[in-house]
Amino acid sequence: MKKIILLGGGGHSRVLIDLIIGCSEYDIAGILDPQMEKGAKVSGIRVLGKDDMLTELFDTGVKDICIAVGSIKDNSKRRMLYEKVKQIGFSVPALLHPKAVIAGDLQISEGVQIMAGSVIQTGSSIGENTIINTGAVIDHDNKVGRHVHICPGAVVSGGCIIEDGAFIGAGATVIQGIRIGKNAIVAAGSVVINDVPDNSTVIGAPAK
Repeated sequence: MKKIILLGGGGHSRVLIDLIIGCSEYDIAGILDPQMEKGAKVSGIRVLGKDDMLTELFDTGVKDICIAVGSIKDNSKRRMLYEKVKQIGFSVPALLHPKAVIAGDLQISEGVQIMAGSVIQTGSSIGENTIINTGAVIDHDNKVGRHVHICPGAVVSGGCIIEDGAFIGAGATVIQGIRIGKNAIVAAGSVVINDVPDNSTVIGAPAK
């Protein structure tokens, strides 16, 4: 199995460790986390040190990495880490939980993370470094951009466009044909019935 490094040792990292072990495709070589002590363990995986070890690890032959930092509203840290490791030369493989339901024609980009219980239907595409979290539903013909987080239990109906950096909160519903703008935030539990402009936040049912 190829070795992979995880960036981040929090709750999202633990979910990804379970996913990676369950897929039996990668051997997790360790975790890098600037806020954790070297030698600590997360779900049995050792913390090797901080992010300044990235180039050293790449030079030793570890070429695959996982952005294991989650996001709450702001996806900029995940985007920054993704761009940093790509500049070094790492590959960021897509990680798909075996208990996700995924259409055979789904277009999946590098670094996508699709969690357990999620459903993604035909004609859809998912951009780089995007999280489709636990139990989220992406219906047919959706275009989901780069560095997006669609949180647990969210539902995106057919024919929607979710632009780069958007955040769809837990349990939110987006009706068919809606555009969610770049870096926009849809609060948890909201029901979106109108387009959401770039860099805006909406909340409520209907979301305003």
